[in-house]
Amino acid sequence: MTKARAGNKWMTLILVAFAGGIITKLPYLRETYMAPLMEATGANATQLGLIMSAYGIVNFICYFPGGILADKFSCKTLIVFSCIGTALAGFWFWTMPSFIWLVVIHAIFAITTVFTFWAAMVKSINRLGEAEEQGRLFGLLEGGRGLIGTIAAFGSVAVFSWAADSIGGMQNAIMYYSVLMLIAGVLCLVFMENDKPAPKAAEETAAKANPLNMKDFMEVVKMPRVWLCGLLGICNYSALIFHGYVTAYLSAAFEIPDSTVATLSVVRTYMMMMLGAFAAGYIADKLGSRIKFIQFGFIGMTVFALAYVVIPAGKSSIPLIVATFVVYGLCLYAIKALYFATIDEVMVPKRLAGTASGVISLCTYAPEIFLYTLSGSMVDKYAGTATPLKGYMNCFIAMSVLSAIGFVSAFLLLNLNRKARLAAGMEK
Repeated sequence: MTKARAGNKWMTLILVAFAGGIITKLPYLRETYMAPLMEATGANATQLGLIMSAYGIVNFICYFPGGILADKFSCKTLIVFSCIGTALAGFWFWTMPSFIWLVVIHAIFAITTVFTFWAAMVKSINRLGEAEEQGRLFGLLEGGRGLIGTIAAFGSVAVFSWAADSIGGMQNAIMYYSVLMLIAGVLCLVFMENDKPAPKAAEETAAKANPLNMKDFMEVVKMPRVWLCGLLGICNYSALIFHGYVTAYLSAAFEIPDSTVATLSVVRTYMMMMLGAFAAGYIADKLGSRIKFIQFGFIGMTVFALAYVVIPAGKSSIPLIVATFVVYGLCLYAIKALYFATIDEVMVPKRLAGTASGVISLCTYAPEIFLYTLSGSMVDKYAGTATPLKGYMNCFIAMSVLSAIGFVSAFLLLNLNRKARLAAGMEK
């Protein structure tokens, strides 16, 4: 690889990580600023839930076509459009319009963060290296997104605090993220390499006649290995949703102070994401198989999910439960970093990487539609009863079952992949 090509490669990785680290901050402001957001918009908790449901439903609809879009158009063009589109929607959000327009804004966010961005982000990284580099590339992407997301989040807290009241602070945070997205769009426009070669005349005519080719779409849909990659994502991401209740469990069962629990929550969300992603990428490439690394990761998730169940409640067990929290989090986020690093390993052609990422994303994030509600009801069911911790235990058992299913799925995928490679003459 020439120095110029290597420079373009790392510049693309940095720019995509920068854009990817902040592009979902605006639609997910509720996660950090729920009370101020309610005050600033005049929406109640139910209405905020409806806004997020609108965002989630449009996301779900967009994953499939977004993948096809990334295979037909320049990733650079899609990413620049996504960043600038998100910024413009953010500027509208800053004006604090009425509830119905907030729903519309979040539907627009779904288009700019998923339909035109998500698969383009995945494909832009996929094309930077061959199969043996995919773990490292996606580990760096996910770790970089975590690092940039952390820095950006602390910056939003700072600009929020500059305002005289929470409404002004909320507007400051929205403007801050919108300006960052605009900057990301301009940087990508200026410095990202144009990745879409000019098609030949015959191909150009065909592309205009049928820009979203159903033949390509069906080629990916008929690959069982791609659906198994999606199942790995379902098992890991569902466990991640259940694991969101662990901080509340630490307070309830171990009497850990709220400030300490808040610190652990930051560690879980950001530090584990960074460390797990960076480590996963390099170790998976050394193993020579991202799927094999994921299989080992699911073993760790199964063991330490069960550890949550068997460690007795009480202050004397705090060191054990914190150690479990750290190791489980590393396993969880290490696998999360490699969802899309499996695309090359299961022999999806580069031209179909976007469509494959759409299938995997559709599977992986589908549980968002119902699992937040289900897991919350599992915990609430036992609140105020003689066994208030039982709901948390059920969540941890669900995590262990999902992890075991993930391990079996990875085992099946490795076998299917080995047979496919033998049939293609790639292994003896």
